[in-house]
Amino acid sequence: MSPTRLIVEGVELVRGELVVPPPVARHACVARLAPGEPVEVLDLAGGVGIGRLVAWERGACRVVVESVVYERGEPPEPLRLALAVLHTAAFDWAVEKATELGATKIVPVVSARTQRERRPDRPARWRRVAVAAVAQCGRSRPPVIGEAVALGEVAARAEGLRLVADPAGLDGPLTSSGAGVTLLVGPEGGFSDEEREQIVAAGFLGVALGPRTLRAETAAVAALAVVQDRLGWR
Repeated sequence: MSPTRLIVEGVELVRGELVVPPPVARHACVARLAPGEPVEVLDLAGGVGIGRLVAWERGACRVVVESVVYERGEPPEPLRLALAVLHTAAFDWAVEKATELGATKIVPVVSARTQRERRPDRPARWRRVAVAAVAQCGRSRPPVIGEAVALGEVAARAEGLRLVADPAGLDGPLTSSGAGVTLLVGPEGGFSDEEREQIVAAGFLGVALGPRTLRAETAAVAALAVVQDRLGWR
């Protein structure tokens, strides 16, 4: 039986009993969790408390934490996805799947062909999507997600192994220096010629994703899976 995962930010996870407040415990209530059934408590800072439900108390629940693990499901090095901003539903989907695939940072990128939606609430929305994905997939922390950034700034500040999704790119093993990976995926229609020159000048290497033309959000997911496989990250 898969454990019910409860997110309690700011809690100190140690072995012993923990009271989960009603707003969070509601998820366990909806799942009809009974005393004795498995529970995991996530602090979203890298810790996962593994235990079981003890009792219900006025909407809250008491959980006994039997062990605590750290950084479960996280990649061995930073995995940064720089993805051109898409329309709301597509980018939400990409954030959810990128979280499930281990991205540690997601940078929304503004480029010449970006689908522009200027909504100040989007970073908070993306974080909510990522947190829900963490609870679903069982990793220990969500990716960092901030405001949209211009392509030029992303290229100039990229860290680690720099890769860009490109049909004519590399198709073989990859090696990281230990500083992680920055993976750039363009918008529908791709980057302009001027942007491609800028990306190459910044030291990005093309990485191939197969013979088919992918939507931008699909390319982001495929790139995360392909790159980790080629790096030998398991």
